[in-house]
Formats: sequence, C-alpha cells, structure tokens
Amino acid sequence: MKKISLIFIFTILYSCVPQSEYDKVVSQKNEIEQERDKLMEELEGIKFGAPNLLSDGKTFYYARFFINARMKFQTLVEKYPDMPLAIEAKKYLSDIDEEELWSQANTLEDISYCEKYISKYPNGHYITMAISRRAELAILDKQKLFDAATAQNTSYSWRNFLDRYPDYPDAEAIRKKIIRLEVDEIFGDKATGQMPTFNQYNNNYSANSSVQISNNTGCELTVRYYSGPEAELIIIPVGANKTVYLPSGSYKIAASACGANYAGNESLHGEYGSTFYITSSKY
Repeated sequence: MKKISLIFIFTILYSCVPQSEYDKVVSQKNEIEQERDKLMEELEGIKFGAPNLLSDGKTFYYARFFINARMKFQTLVEKYPDMPLAIEAKKYLSDIDEEELWSQANTLEDISYCEKYISKYPNGHYITMAISRRAELAILDKQKLFDAATAQNTSYSWRNFLDRYPDYPDAEAIRKKIIRLEVDEIFGDKATGQMPTFNQYNNNYSANSSVQISNNTGCELTVRYYSGPEAELIIIPVGANKTVYLPSGSYKIAASACGANYAGNESLHGEYGSTFYITSSKY
C-alpha cells in the first residue's frame, strides 16, 4: 500500500509541470545538441578538410582534369587561407594557369596565345615549343592574310597586309598595286570631284614629264598617278608646292584632300603645273 502511494504522489507532481516549460527544456536540449554537432563537424573539417581538398586537387591535376583541380585548390585557399597547405594549393593553381594557356597556344591558330605564353612564362615548361609554334603560326598567318588580300584585291586589304608585314619581299610591288587600286576606287566613286586643269608650260615633246602641284585645299593633299605599270604617289603639305617627275604618257590621276576626292585623265609630255583646291562639282 505504501509503494502504491509513492507512485501516485510522483505522478501527481510530474503532471503539475506546465507543458510550456517542458517544451522549453526540450528545445534547449536540442539546440545544445545541434551546436555540439556543428562544432564537431567544424573540428573534423579543420582536421581533414584541407588535406582532402589538396589530395583531391592533386588527383585531378595529374589526371589533367584542370577545371576540377582548380575548383578543389581554390576552395582550399578560400576556406583555409592561413594553413600551410594553402601555399601548396596556390602553387598548383599557378601551374594550372600555365597549362591552360599553353593548351590554347598549342591548339588554336591565333598567334596571340603563343605570344602571351612567351611573354608571361619566359622560362616556362613549354617555352621552346611555344617559340617554335609562334614561328609556324607567323608563316601561316602571313599566307592567310596574303590569300585574303589577293581574293579581295582592294586597297584596304593590301594596306592591311603591308601594315602587318612591311618587310615583305614584294612590298614595293604591292605599294604600286595599292596606288592603282586607289585610283580605280576613286574613279568609281560617284562623289568624286573634278580634277583641276593642268597648265602646260611648253609644247615640246619629251620622254619625261614634270608636274608642279600647288596645294591650296587647306588640308594635306595626296595625288596618285597611274599609267600601265607606272604608279606614283605624292603627298603635299598645306600651302606647299611639289614637283613629280614621270615618264611621258596618258595617266589616270586621283587626288584626296579634306575628305574629298578628285579624278581625271591627263596626257603628259612636257612640263605642267596645277593648283588643287576644294570644288563641289562632281566627276
């Protein structure tokens, strides 16, 4: 009877604790357990996280899976920047940068990647191959640009070629070609102005002719002469006079100044003079 009474009293006392207090105690207990688990997880991460990241990164690196390796090494450096392993990870990241740049230089036909590798890694693992690759691409690039200029056959395409390769063996012949093309292009432009009249100083026939040009356009003046294989270009400063000497013959002449073009034909066989000025009439 005594035993039954004690159990009854305990049950009555326990049932007197409010539910809210009980829930609070349970909640606090759960929070403490969560904090403990979180702390244990952080301790485990500090102990094993960095080594695992470095190990995984190395595995990917030597398998040449550089994207995956970079992710592992970068995570290590970001999460554990003060750990000694971060220094090793940074070294691998630097090696990956070189490997990726060389991969581009070795597979793409853009010579700039080789030039970038040689500039950035003068003592790099692949420097000898990069120099050889650059030489190969330079030859290929020159031929591609030459073929493009030949196909387009415009003054712009040939100027672009000479800008890249001013020491090309046939550079002088290409310059003559550019002059002839510019003359034809100006003649074909509907906005081209009328060439000013040439004044002949004597009527005696000569195998060679001379033309004295005065530039009164207010801008730098460029004059081009084209007759068969002959092609000459003369540039005259503002307000200046210059004389050009040419074999006698019939010439197509094109001039440019102040954004305007002029064109005309002249048969030269002696001494001439001409003054250039801006005109609104059309050729």
